[in-house]
Amino acid sequence: MYVTYFDEVKPIPDQGLKSYWLGGIVVKMDHIAGLEAQANALAKELWGTQELSEHTEFHARCIYFGKFPFKGWPPERRLEVMMKLVDMIAQPNIIKRVYAKINVDLLYNPEKAAEYAFIHFCERVQRVVGSDLKTLLIGDFDKDQANKTIQEFLRYRIEGTPWEFGVEITSIVDSVHFARSHHSRMIQLADVYLFALTHQWGARTGEMAEKFTEELKKRDISPKSYKDWPTKKQDQ
Repeated sequence: MYVTYFDEVKPIPDQGLKSYWLGGIVVKMDHIAGLEAQANALAKELWGTQELSEHTEFHARCIYFGKFPFKGWPPERRLEVMMKLVDMIAQPNIIKRVYAKINVDLLYNPEKAAEYAFIHFCERVQRVVGSDLKTLLIGDFDKDQANKTIQEFLRYRIEGTPWEFGVEITSIVDSVHFARSHHSRMIQLADVYLFALTHQWGARTGEMAEKFTEELKKRDISPKSYKDWPTKKQDQ
């Protein structure tokens, strides 16, 4: 049995990110407690507590840009924290990484980017888990997207994904579940994965960006499965 934790990154044109990303980490249930213990140990080191709260949340953008609760921390210390988290998600045989990248500027219906991303993500999770095992889906809570995502997913489970050669979603069980990111170390790790992944496609500049890029080159956070779509402009 696996649990899949996911998050999203919306387009940020001023940082060179023109695509909608949805991705996350697929983890065997036996490994979750160990990963949580690693993240909690880092929280204990930084704040003296393993408490789960907004004051002890590992949110990648906050770490990178020095926002609460990392406000006033020097870049070197923030980079060190970030790389410790990246090392957790880079552990081979512990975490399987999956993402869907939707190139919004190539869509005929750009408003459907989130829906397309979720469909492709579910297909890739199905591929990674395989037909003989099962996984739950747990995402970062976004009240504007949660209900819509749940309804769409239930339809995919019944009918398969809505393409000419759609995929039967048989390995993802139950509904889609959502939680506040500051209540889940695993969702926080999914957030760090997506931030690190999209950084390699973005256009951030400056010393922090250069050092982060160099450190990422030393780690392997390549996906087990992914979808980059569409690759050419859609017709009407």
